Amino acid sequence: MGEDDSSDIPLVSTEEAIAEVRRWLDVEGMDPEAVFTATGDQTVRYKDLIAHLEQETPDGCLLRFAISRGRGMKRERVQDLRSLLQIAPPPIA
Repeated sequence: MGEDDSSDIPLVSTEEAIAEVRRWLDVEGMDPEAVFTATGDQTVRYKDLIAHLEQETPDGCLLRFAISRGRGMKRERVQDLRSLLQIAPPPIA
C-alpha cells in the first residue's frame, strides 16, 4: 500500500466502525471468542474489537482504517459493475 492510498479513503467514524463490528457479531453470527487477528504474542478476538475502537488503541485505529478501506473498495466494485452494465447492450426481447 502506498502512502497516498490512505489519504484517498474517507475514514469511518468510531460509531460507524462499532456498528459494523456489532453487525458482524449479531447479524453474521461471528463467534465472539473467535480470533480476529494474532501477531506474535498478541491475540485480538472479535469480542475485543469494540473496546479497541472505543479506546482508540492502535489496533482500533487500524480496524477503522480497514473497515473504511473495505467500504471504499465495495463502492468502487459497485460503480465498476454499474459502468459495465451500461456498456452492455440491452437484452433482445
